[in-house]
Amino acid sequence: MNDKTSNRLKVCGNCTSHNAYNYPDEVFCTRRFLKNKNPIVKTLSCCEEYYPSAQECNCISDAALKRK
Repeated sequence: MNDKTSNRLKVCGNCTSHNAYNYPDEVFCTRRFLKNKNPIVKTLSCCEEYYPSAQECNCISDAALKRK
């Protein structure tokens, strides 16, 4: 893992397995879906299936702004 990736927030929006669902509040997690777990998770939460993405997603900043 490179330094740029390791400095990011460990949230579902920074995971390689997330896809847009209820933007920006919730994401669809492919890893959870494949394990027959509830695939809908909060963008700013983190689960046991987290795997860091090399590219940051706008859903994180949008979810943080909406939360305020």
